[in-house]
Amino acid sequence: MTKEDILNTLRAVKYPPYSKDIVSFGMVKYVKIEDSRAEIRIFTGGDENLAKKIALEVTKLLESTYSNFTFDVILLREDPSKSEAPKPKADTLSGVKYKMAVASGKGGVGKSTVAVNLARAFARIFSLGDARVGLMDCDIHGPSAGILFGEKTFPGVTEDQKILPPEISGIKVMSMGMLVDDSQPLLWRGPMVTGAIRQFAEEIVWGNLDIMVLDLPPGTGDAVLSVVQIVPLDGALIVTTPNALASTTAVRGAHIFEKTGVRIFGVIDNMAYFEMPDGTKEFVFGEGHSDAAASALGVPLLERIPMDKTLHTDSPSQKSEKIFDSLASKILDLLGHNT
Repeated sequence: MTKEDILNTLRAVKYPPYSKDIVSFGMVKYVKIEDSRAEIRIFTGGDENLAKKIALEVTKLLESTYSNFTFDVILLREDPSKSEAPKPKADTLSGVKYKMAVASGKGGVGKSTVAVNLARAFARIFSLGDARVGLMDCDIHGPSAGILFGEKTFPGVTEDQKILPPEISGIKVMSMGMLVDDSQPLLWRGPMVTGAIRQFAEEIVWGNLDIMVLDLPPGTGDAVLSVVQIVPLDGALIVTTPNALASTTAVRGAHIFEKTGVRIFGVIDNMAYFEMPDGTKEFVFGEGHSDAAASALGVPLLERIPMDKTLHTDSPSQKSEKIFDSLASKILDLLGHNT
């Protein structure tokens, strides 16, 4: 049974006194299937008698059609699509001058690698003495910052029991991987993920920073939406690889920023090519699709990052460092920062 199966089944339920069904009317606002249970949320308005009648008909129809499933039918008095989405508090991370997200609709495109190496590039610009750059690893289920920095570092605690992010290579870093064992799976649902991100943003002592990079998990799930609603972002960077699947998914995922009013700086073509010993470029994963993604979003393709195994270590090659230094400068230019 899929979401589409449920929606097709519910087309048999009419919205009285009309002959049109509740799905066509747009009354079915949410369908979630988990194991042998499904939750359906239906907007019925303020008429309680009508709401009860629709709920009873929906429940009977679903239980008779899918006898092995349990259904939770929730009635909504207000249309959630008409309500205003929560907006970030203006004072969240107020000590951080610029806050930017690194995101992608698809996993496996090297988004975290880009985020970490971009933070390193910013540190080469700003962190000449004290750390003036932050990295917030918002991938709660799959944290990777500690692995990419090559250090298993634990946060400190202030006298009033607030968390101090550890400093690595001129960067203040916070990741769930610093708080739990590597072998411990995080079986957390949406509210717990949102709570962790809120704690990272509001309860950790970041201090005054020039810029913070927020490494978002792939997709457009609870964690991504939570970041957008909790942190007043100055912009987002979209990472993809040069193939049709990744670029199409990246564009789809980027729409969350368009819909929430977050500026998209541009697209990164990651793992764009492999440089051969003679200097020629081998386009292993294809060519041109990242350009198409940038065009679809109406933003520039800011950088093509070649395949380089040193990017996954704590000592990237000088050639890759120069590419990320260039990317960092372009982003600061877009932010209007005078270096």
